[in-house]
Amino acid sequence: MSQENKGVWVFSDLPALAFELLGKGRTLADQLATQLTAVSINANSDGREHVQHGADRVFLISDPALSTFQVDGYTDALTALVNEHKPDVLLIGATRNGLELAPRLAERLKTGCVTETTRLELDAEKKFVLMDRVTYGGNLVETHISRSRPQIATIAKGLFSPIPADPSRKGEIVKVEPQIKPSTTRILENKPKTAKGVKLGDASIIVSFGRGVRKKEDLAVIEEFAQTVGGAVGCSRPIAEDLHWLPEEQYIGLSGQKVNPKVYFACGISGQIQHLTGIRGSRIIVAINNDPKAPIFEFSDYCVVGDLYQVIPALSNAVKELSKSQ
Repeated sequence: MSQENKGVWVFSDLPALAFELLGKGRTLADQLATQLTAVSINANSDGREHVQHGADRVFLISDPALSTFQVDGYTDALTALVNEHKPDVLLIGATRNGLELAPRLAERLKTGCVTETTRLELDAEKKFVLMDRVTYGGNLVETHISRSRPQIATIAKGLFSPIPADPSRKGEIVKVEPQIKPSTTRILENKPKTAKGVKLGDASIIVSFGRGVRKKEDLAVIEEFAQTVGGAVGCSRPIAEDLHWLPEEQYIGLSGQKVNPKVYFACGISGQIQHLTGIRGSRIIVAINNDPKAPIFEFSDYCVVGDLYQVIPALSNAVKELSKSQ
């Protein structure tokens, strides 16, 4: 670790992801014998939740100019804080906003940035954070080292687990007012996007399908099963990007949604590394495929070799019968 730069920082505009980053940040900070700091910008929080989830210190920024995410203002705010306090490691949530913010912040600070990191570990001498990311369409895992400070990485939701909240934890909560330049962008109107059903990132059960579903009309089989088990519907990338059977926000994989449900049903999905990257946080994976050599089976907890058009209706009927008996 650099003698000048000390401390592990985390920031995400998504509170649930911030708590996950604090879980991993706590491990790194303990290994480095340093402080863990969370940055909170205009969140509906007084910082205590961050402390309860592992932070030693919380910087609270409350500025009307940052009420709506604008990358220049957020970059100004974080740059000012980093230049003043000089952290060694900065973890940023890989949300849409976070992925826009992180590289700009890295450029402003003249440091490196590893996006969509899948693993964070210290090297043997604890001088650098080893940061893995999947590349070349999921066919290769790269390990990066940033020799400049701070070491910046973006992390998707579901890769790490938050520390259980401890109301007895004590920490320092500091209100800060970093200098922010007047915005060059004027927002004329906001139109929130309405999502149907449960968001994939929040679903405890997901029924996902791939090219094993032969035609769009057959989605009714998947949707009925998802409704029976109380799950959300997802898909592999070709279903959304090539066939356009579902919106792009419903495909799961390396460049799509990363999910961590309690149960993940993979129906007619072969299991390429791009898709597996998006479901690695799932607690239980059930794969249904008529190819006994499908890669998804090596990654699954329960494997069903068979035609999904026969297996899924049978499972639906079994779940309905079980519900009646309870």
